[in-house]
Amino acid sequence: MRAIVTCECCGHRQAVERPIRRPESFHLICHDCEGVLLVEVTVADLRAARSAAQSRSARAGGVGSPA
Repeated sequence: MRAIVTCECCGHRQAVERPIRRPESFHLICHDCEGVLLVEVTVADLRAARSAAQSRSARAGGVGSPA
């Protein structure tokens, strides 16, 4: 899973540039205001990401396929 994090202080959105494969917590520094953000990834977050990825894959498989 990859994550997009929004800073609570300034609203800047940034991507987490490393794979997240299990529930974990880590700190991230905002690239805009340099505030410290606590990122918490839960089992529910990972399940939702997997479900969304599977939906995208299923839709992509049917688009542009020869009939």
